[in-house]
Amino acid sequence: MKIAIVAPVIRRISNDTLYGGIERIIVSLAIGYADAGHSVVLYAPYGTDIVDENIEIRFTTEQDVVTMPELVAQAEYNLFQRLLAEQDEFDLIHTHIEPIVAKAEDGNYYGRIAKPVLITMHNQTHLPENIEYYESHPEVHKLHFVFISHDQASPLPFLPHQTVIYNGINIDHLVFNATPNLGQLAFLGRITAEKGITEAIAIAKRANKKLIIAGAIDATETDYYEQEIKPQIDGQNVVYLGEVDNETKNTLLRTSEALVFPVQWHEPFGLVVVEAMATGTPVIVSGIGSMREIVEDDKTGFIVPEMGDIEAYAEKITRLSEISRSYCRQVVEEKFTEDTMVANYLKLIDTIV
Repeated sequence: MKIAIVAPVIRRISNDTLYGGIERIIVSLAIGYADAGHSVVLYAPYGTDIVDENIEIRFTTEQDVVTMPELVAQAEYNLFQRLLAEQDEFDLIHTHIEPIVAKAEDGNYYGRIAKPVLITMHNQTHLPENIEYYESHPEVHKLHFVFISHDQASPLPFLPHQTVIYNGINIDHLVFNATPNLGQLAFLGRITAEKGITEAIAIAKRANKKLIIAGAIDATETDYYEQEIKPQIDGQNVVYLGEVDNETKNTLLRTSEALVFPVQWHEPFGLVVVEAMATGTPVIVSGIGSMREIVEDDKTGFIVPEMGDIEAYAEKITRLSEISRSYCRQVVEEKFTEDTMVANYLKLIDTIV
């Protein structure tokens, strides 16, 4: 088959991507489809540099627009016009841009595409205005949807063609470690309130543990970082590494007693949770969003029902010795690998086409 994969216009797609769950999933799927013998055309922003004889890259921007929000809307419009013009080349279009972004004056751009369209939903769905849009626009009901967790799918039960496929990671890049540094906790993720970074710092202080933080700061979150987070970073008990490469992330995860992930929103999946488990590191998470689907309470970590219960988090940290780090790795090998994810997508595509 000839498959188009459509990436968001904001961030380039590369094997060395530091941040971006969506971008890393697109890399896995593009290479996975190509390895399965399919011809892949990847519509992606300027700077995308995946090299594979079965992958053709068509740039959707002429420059990096990640810091130029005024250019994003125009780039998206141009992309949809191009898809409409070139759709006949493909057996299926697999897009990672959600229909809410593809609004047109008289409907939705995806509704105008005659070829099968598969959409992977990566973002939060628990938004009333988005739910209302999808419910009231029947042209998007003909599309095929993949949700990355059952919690993410739950607000949109009226969409007729939907499947849940969990994200997968390349576990070969994540080294298992049975003996972490006692006293060290990790937090990885965007530096934003919804990820629970403020709570993570409070938890580490309450548990008398060192917290090492790694993650990007979006331009829209600079004030939050400067006012709420930076004053608490002392370089000894609370350390901020900034955005890190894969090797540094791997080292941080496998050497930590636990990943603390007290999310404050409906996290659609949370790749870092699976990455931590792959290194043998248990996770302590809020009982919201996809966390109950990924984490086995008392087996691969601990689930805290109340998001703001700092004492409950600190108490769980005292029980980390009860968790089998080898079992954490085993669960990822069985459920959350890149190979499993790609295989599930290929089965679905065969059914659709």
